[in-house]
Amino acid sequence: MSAMQARDMARLEELVADSFRFTAIHLNPEPMTREQWMAAAREGYNITTFAFEDMDIDVFGDTAVIHARYSQVASWESNNLSNVFRLTDVWARGMHGWQVVARHSSILG
Repeated sequence: MSAMQARDMARLEELVADSFRFTAIHLNPEPMTREQWMAAAREGYNITTFAFEDMDIDVFGDTAVIHARYSQVASWESNNLSNVFRLTDVWARGMHGWQVVARHSSILG
């Protein structure tokens, strides 16, 4: 999230897999593509502060599943996105190292 907060697009290009999908039913019933998510990172998604409050990581060979409690003070254009969330990330290790291939976000707060 540091790379997203800083709009470090070069680092995001390294970390986010080509096949990445982001699912957040509270934002849109359909998953966002990598291109949509990267556009949000480049343009309208502003993170003021964030914290991973709790995180468990399970590694299965070249795949990792991360379960996290995450909070943020953030906005998208004029919409307040400040809240507490449960995130589930799936990471895969390939020829480019570890990359996130999927994220699911649910509101807790």
